[in-house]
Amino acid sequence: MMKHILLFVFLFIPQYLIKAQVPVHISNYNHIHYRGGVQNWGIHFSQLNRTLYVANDKGLLSYDGNDWHLLSDAEVSTVRAVCSVGKKVYIAGDNCIGYWEHKSNGEVIYVSLFEQIKKLGLQGETFWSIGTLGEKLYFHSFGNILCYDGKVMHKVVSNECCISLFQSGKRLFTQKCDGGLFEIIGDTLHKCFTHPIIENKEIRFMFQVSKEEHFIIGTADGYIYLWNGSDLILLEQLINEKGGAVRIDCGSLWKNKQLAIGTIGDGVYLLDIVTKKCLHLPVVGLQDLNVHGICFSSENLLWLSLDNGISSMLFSPAMYLWKTHVDIGTFFDAAYFKDKIYVASNQGIFLYGNQDGKMQPGIYPLQFCALKDELLCGTTSETFRLNTQSGAFEPLCPINGVRQFEYMASHGEEYMFLRAYSGISTLKYDGARWRYYSSVMGTEDYSFIMPENLYTVWAIHPSKGIFRLRLNETLTKVEENEHFFEIEGYGNFNRVSLFKLEDKILFATPLGIYLYNVVTRKFQKQEKLSKEVIDLEKIQAIKGAFGNKIWVITDDELFMYKVTDFSAELILHQPLVGNELMFYDKHFNMKSVNDSLTFVSTCKGTMVMDTRQMINFNDSVNLNLVSCSYMKKGGELLKVTLQQGEIILPSKATNIRIKMATGVQEVQDFISYRISDIHTEWSPWQKSGEIYFTNLPSGHYKLEIRDSYQNMLVIPVSVLPPFYLRTWMFVLYILTLIIVTVIVMMTINERRRRILLLRYKAEQKRNEEERRLRAYEQLQEKVKNQESELKIRMRYLTQKQELLDDIATEVEVQKKELGERYPQKFYTRLMRIIQKGVKEEDKLLSFENYFVEVHYEFMLRIQKLHSDLSPSELKFCCLLRANLSTKEIATIMGIALRSVELKKYRLKRKLHLDQDTNLASYILSI
Repeated sequence: MMKHILLFVFLFIPQYLIKAQVPVHISNYNHIHYRGGVQNWGIHFSQLNRTLYVANDKGLLSYDGNDWHLLSDAEVSTVRAVCSVGKKVYIAGDNCIGYWEHKSNGEVIYVSLFEQIKKLGLQGETFWSIGTLGEKLYFHSFGNILCYDGKVMHKVVSNECCISLFQSGKRLFTQKCDGGLFEIIGDTLHKCFTHPIIENKEIRFMFQVSKEEHFIIGTADGYIYLWNGSDLILLEQLINEKGGAVRIDCGSLWKNKQLAIGTIGDGVYLLDIVTKKCLHLPVVGLQDLNVHGICFSSENLLWLSLDNGISSMLFSPAMYLWKTHVDIGTFFDAAYFKDKIYVASNQGIFLYGNQDGKMQPGIYPLQFCALKDELLCGTTSETFRLNTQSGAFEPLCPINGVRQFEYMASHGEEYMFLRAYSGISTLKYDGARWRYYSSVMGTEDYSFIMPENLYTVWAIHPSKGIFRLRLNETLTKVEENEHFFEIEGYGNFNRVSLFKLEDKILFATPLGIYLYNVVTRKFQKQEKLSKEVIDLEKIQAIKGAFGNKIWVITDDELFMYKVTDFSAELILHQPLVGNELMFYDKHFNMKSVNDSLTFVSTCKGTMVMDTRQMINFNDSVNLNLVSCSYMKKGGELLKVTLQQGEIILPSKATNIRIKMATGVQEVQDFISYRISDIHTEWSPWQKSGEIYFTNLPSGHYKLEIRDSYQNMLVIPVSVLPPFYLRTWMFVLYILTLIIVTVIVMMTINERRRRILLLRYKAEQKRNEEERRLRAYEQLQEKVKNQESELKIRMRYLTQKQELLDDIATEVEVQKKELGERYPQKFYTRLMRIIQKGVKEEDKLLSFENYFVEVHYEFMLRIQKLHSDLSPSELKFCCLLRANLSTKEIATIMGIALRSVELKKYRLKRKLHLDQDTNLASYILSI
């Protein structure tokens, strides 16, 4: 997009003077604006970063096209000279010498070289100028010239008076106080060309103007010479308006064409090297006339370092204030007619140009119309035409309040529709001049009209709506009236504009641009055109420009479009907010009188825009990211190191400030920004290059920054998440989750395994218990059977024993009774048989079987409880557990009944049973 906006402004105080060949825009900055000292000295413009540096009483001032900054340090007092080399800005002044260096985080660090000059035995020295030769820098004071090679500083001139250093391209010169001119080559001074005039004058500047030995030399007494290699030629002697000699203090040369000369007390002179024309630039408007430093930042932009403040001069500006409201009142309209531009305001008619002046008092114009070799003018009282012979306006017809003229031709006849206080009227061209034709009855005071054809007129009323008026054949009254209360739902008619495009009438609203269909009697939206017009939803008005161009005015911006085949091409853009181009009121009075000049009614007065110059203006400067800072917890302000244009911020960063610079230019650049990931709307246009956010959520963003030339810069912004949301923490979280999951799964599996194992063991136990129970039951059954069998057997044995005892007793009785009659051998044989039937082995065998098979577990339990029991006692316990009677026990054991009772008594004592405890019950409980 072509570049076009007015000069850099930062609370400046502008003044303008159009007395001579070109207009000059002066902008003044004082110590309040740049927040430094009042007095300024040396000045330097860096083409590398398009930044202006000014030596100031309180340090070094820098201006990046958006903001002023004061660079100060404890070791820096008054700075007298400044010179930018690469990323370093060298300064020198009152007992201070060093350089400022730009770091990657946007900080500017001061490095002092004062210790080096102290080593040279210099203190209390004031340095006045700085020069460069290759990579070496030279610092000048009245008594010394020092050379610094980037590491070590040494003397080139010591204790010898020199006036100054003169940088001339890649060469460096100095003049001794006795008048001799020398060139510095390395570490030595070489005598240059000599001339008696120069030797008797104080040189203030010296510039080489060609590859040959041709130099422009300015001396303090106001003389400017050309040294052509062999002779000294006087080019100009500067004389002020009072006839006195001008005292030159400094100079600046732009590409061997323009020489700007700063003076003490007389402001600035401009000398054209080619034409040899010298112009004293306006002093009215400069805040001070003592110029200590001067430099060009471009061909038309000159900067002045003053005794009081800093000023800039812009020659032939693309936009400037022509007249204030005090001068001519409020602008209404303008017209170009016969090489003159006529301007209408609420104070009368004025001429623009060298013949500026008010015409014909008593006429209060509203609108001009230059057509058919006539200039018409609608006023508050009646309608006038310009008498080209007398140069005065004369009455045409008594129609008052004409604020719009619209031409219409039909069937070889030409008419003019007039919008006036009383409604619509018409003029007709008779072949030589315009004459009154008719007043249309049934019309009223509209805000805008546009004839569709000779008998159909569109009209907008600010409160009633849109009308399509059908006129009779004599154009005297309205025969038919189509009334529209809205256009697709939009009914604010103060923001509805009518304009013609290729003989088609278009209706512009914030919802879109429409064309009326006479067949369907509906408004049809022109989709392509509506999309091509930027910020259509903010539209306030559309005004016709020159030719096929239109002005589109939104809430805070002004656009010019070239319209062809119902397609709009943006060719010019101008922000309004914070700019001198602030419209005076809602009427948006602006008029393009030709393809170059446009007049605009603003709050400051009548502005003139050279749209051709604005459209064709081209500057290669792009937006530049300077620095980024933020405030961390605790209020500490930190700078961000910029990594290849990317901004990386910590999660807790607040009060984020991003500094942009557009660079010093002939026109002021404005910026607007947005983070498209968060906001779709752009921020308001601003002069300052500072972008501010309170904070930003963690994430990755694209900060989009645009300037008023439609240049776009996209800066990646990353706000790091808190440490607990970092990638490595997520990896740790995932690992932890995996570990926890594995542990949980293992725990669950282990628990399931244990449960299954417990269930298995329980099942086993239950099965075992069941088996044991079955075995026990089987055993009990077996025991019962065995006990029963044993009891039967024991009873059998007992009965057998009793029977044998009875037989033995009977044999004994018979033997006793029969005596000798009973044969001894029969007795012996019979007794032997009886004794054989009661053998002890049978008793023990039966008892042992009973003991082992039936009471094995009981034997173990009672032995565990009473380990001191003897085997015979254990056997006795088993007999008691078998629930045998005393007699049966005595029979089994082969002892007397008394002996059994005695055994029971002894066993009860050994088992520690009291007297009341039954021994048999205790034995059975074990």
